Amino acid sequence: MKSAAIFRLESLLQEKKLDGTLAGLRLDPGVRTASTGLAALDAMMGGGWRRGEVSELIGARSTGRTSVLVATAAAATARGEVVGLVDAVDRFDPASAAAAGVDLDRVLWVRGPTLTVELSRPPVIERAVHQAIRAVDLIVRAGGFSIVALDVADVPARHLRALPWTTWLRLSHANEGRDTVCLLVGESPMGKSARGTSVHLEAARCWTGTSAQSRRLAGLNVQLRAGANGHAAIDLKASEGRRVRQGRTGTPRNL
Repeated sequence: MKSAAIFRLESLLQEKKLDGTLAGLRLDPGVRTASTGLAALDAMMGGGWRRGEVSELIGARSTGRTSVLVATAAAATARGEVVGLVDAVDRFDPASAAAAGVDLDRVLWVRGPTLTVELSRPPVIERAVHQAIRAVDLIVRAGGFSIVALDVADVPARHLRALPWTTWLRLSHANEGRDTVCLLVGESPMGKSARGTSVHLEAARCWTGTSAQSRRLAGLNVQLRAGANGHAAIDLKASEGRRVRQGRTGTPRNL
């Protein structure tokens, strides 16, 4: 188990974008992974999410972050494994997840309060975040889960930045050595463990039409980069487009 000093040093290197000195995506012998459900992303990450680590899935709205999370859950439940999803402000759509292949009988959905974050008072949001993090910690320590995801994607980044760094240290220590992927889903980096992976998604609008009057939004060209060094990139629209764009016309509130 890493000491607090080592964890703090690693966190500072990541914060200053000097984490290229840390371990990259090279897969060490014996490292256990869980598939993301997307073949191209698995190949980029050396097999998928690392078990026993805290990883991050980062992106703004309409970048496909929820589709990647759902694909990961679908792959896990298809293997007969159990998934824990802590939904901090009630954004998960189980019907869409089931349509994407998630076996809901194998999902523990911890549902937070239904909040409109733009209108909610800061103490209400902060309480929801603290409760969600506590739930993730309890689920990880309980054991038996392949994926434990904390979805705070709609929570303003300032509330997450205000958390002490020991918040993520405790999660990292709780999950170390386990067969569980702890996955943080949000708009900006939070606190992956040193050997966890940060997957960043970005989207550019694609337009059709040759004039201002005929111009129409045709879709989103989603690109992805993964790893501590951030050198790898892939166009998800070309290789995994259906999966990443899934739900764009269905439930758009948390894509």
